[in-house]
Amino acid sequence: MHAREVQTCMRCRESKRRCDKAKPACSRCVRAGVQCSFDGQSTEERVLSTNAKDNLAPDVTDSCDSITSEILSARSSARQSSSVLLTPPPDKVVKRRNRACLSCSRCHRIKVRCDKKQPCGRCTSSGYHTTCIYTHKTSTVAREQNPDPAIVLASEDPEVVVTTWFLRRRGSSHWRALLSRAQALEHVGSEVFNVALREHTENRCMNDLFLPGNFPLGTPDAAKYASIENVHDLIQSSRDSAYIYLKAYANIYHKIYPVLDIDDFELEVKEYLESPTQVDVNWLSQYLIVLGLGAFATKDQDLAKAFFFASEACLAKSPYMFRPCILNISTLCLMIVAKQVANATCWALDSCWNIMGMLVRLAVMMGLHLDGGTLCLTKNVIKERALHRRVWTIIVYLDIQLALITGQSSALPPDALLVGDDTLPPSCMISLEDCWKSVLPESFPIIYHFLTRINSSDGTISYDEVLQYDLEIRQRMQYLVGLEGDEILRITLDIFFRRVLSCLHRSHALHFEGPVLYPTSYWSSLECSLALLVHHRALSEQPSDDSLHGQLVCRPFMLDFFAAALTTGVHLTRRDAPLSADFTSEGMIPPRQTIVDTLKSCLEIVEREKDETLCFRSGCRLLSSVCSVVWASSLLDEPHSNLSPH
Repeated sequence: MHAREVQTCMRCRESKRRCDKAKPACSRCVRAGVQCSFDGQSTEERVLSTNAKDNLAPDVTDSCDSITSEILSARSSARQSSSVLLTPPPDKVVKRRNRACLSCSRCHRIKVRCDKKQPCGRCTSSGYHTTCIYTHKTSTVAREQNPDPAIVLASEDPEVVVTTWFLRRRGSSHWRALLSRAQALEHVGSEVFNVALREHTENRCMNDLFLPGNFPLGTPDAAKYASIENVHDLIQSSRDSAYIYLKAYANIYHKIYPVLDIDDFELEVKEYLESPTQVDVNWLSQYLIVLGLGAFATKDQDLAKAFFFASEACLAKSPYMFRPCILNISTLCLMIVAKQVANATCWALDSCWNIMGMLVRLAVMMGLHLDGGTLCLTKNVIKERALHRRVWTIIVYLDIQLALITGQSSALPPDALLVGDDTLPPSCMISLEDCWKSVLPESFPIIYHFLTRINSSDGTISYDEVLQYDLEIRQRMQYLVGLEGDEILRITLDIFFRRVLSCLHRSHALHFEGPVLYPTSYWSSLECSLALLVHHRALSEQPSDDSLHGQLVCRPFMLDFFAAALTTGVHLTRRDAPLSADFTSEGMIPPRQTIVDTLKSCLEIVEREKDETLCFRSGCRLLSSVCSVVWASSLLDEPHSNLSPH
């Protein structure tokens, strides 16, 4: 096949302009007043000055034209004669085009369409993702499509990286013990785990994350908001929707994590809108993260990302690392909340635990864990101190949650959990909102003590000690019963205490002789798991336009709901376990069929979200395998299902 002949003139080709290929001269060369040449002669030989010709007389111009044509014809004949002596005359001189190959090398070789991703879809599905390369420069495109650093670098073995993560040291609060029990079940085996390991090795887990893994410390997309003018432009472009975002934040996240004084914050927003250039970057970072959470709640995800990255850029402009203020602390709290709500995968929660360690140290540097003394107790000082104590309580609250779900040790110093003089006795609580200065501060030392023990290298705790911890925690839970308050806060507080009790009883409840040797742990584990499943179902089945936004409330607890469903399934697969208990510490366990129906509904909820992330898909596959064993055992026990004492 002959290469395509170049038909444009030399001047249009060099300037990369469209040529109409008119002979003897194209229109562009005619308008420019230059010699149009369709051969390989140099530009200096064909460019003529027309301005001088216009100023000469006609006879002089004609003589110049004749002289110029004679010179050009002489040079052309000399060049042609020299080329004849050097090379044999070809039939036709054809110039080949040097086109860039935009497909990857493999798709180009086998002549198939390439989606031009890194790696492309064909190489990924065929197992050649590690050798998918492009011959042209793709670094800029790849960086724009995937701005966050990859989990597996080019010099690393993906299987080693993923396996190392699975083998990472975890305490007893982690659900790894559940995976071991599930793997030991009949008809489950290791195939489900092998598939999960292979999928995590072959796929890029970072593609599942709404926010990059390194957010909020070093996200490349935050660089576009390094200029404060770009930040102001972003806020002004969404000024009409700002009130909607603030309202969504106040209706959902502020009720769960009240790190702001919402009344003062609204006044500060009005002042900023009146004079945007006079604002402090510390406050601006906080305002942007609030807008981002509100935009995410209203399903405006692209704008939510922009707000999150702009908040990170403003935070980087402040001296928060060595001179933190309360605005920086509250901003980092909300950034951790954003990562849990937006991602909620194993990788993301591990990164949240690392950021939590930095946040705890910054709060301790500020002295938030200390009592402020009794000097100069003006109205503003009392209000500021109350805000500081509430923010510190929320920090401890988040730290314990992340330590529970990741199986890692807490970053809190032991002396930072002492109950202060301003703590309200639980019996004096009036509403649920008083929990931040009453029940939770009194519960933290108890939870921290046993959590440190079960997540240590030893990880052993006696059954008698478990019973004592259980009694003290349930006493604090009783203070919340019957109090008036927001329903979102009530649900999240109950989820918090239920997951604490589940981790406390897990090692004894999963013992093969658990129903006989450790009955309290066995039934408490089943009871707390069922309570978590009921909360999951109640939040997920709410209408989409409900003000509670149940799905957003569920997001930070997805792995806890998964662990609760897996625990319930493991308990139901025991053929030697009783169908129900007469009484537990809080009431009665429902009949087996009721438990099975609850598990079925929660499995349906998990299946609806399995395509969102690879972690959810692997968990759903494992849970389906365990539930299939439960369904089979339920069919065998169906004739006896009516023998339940309830």
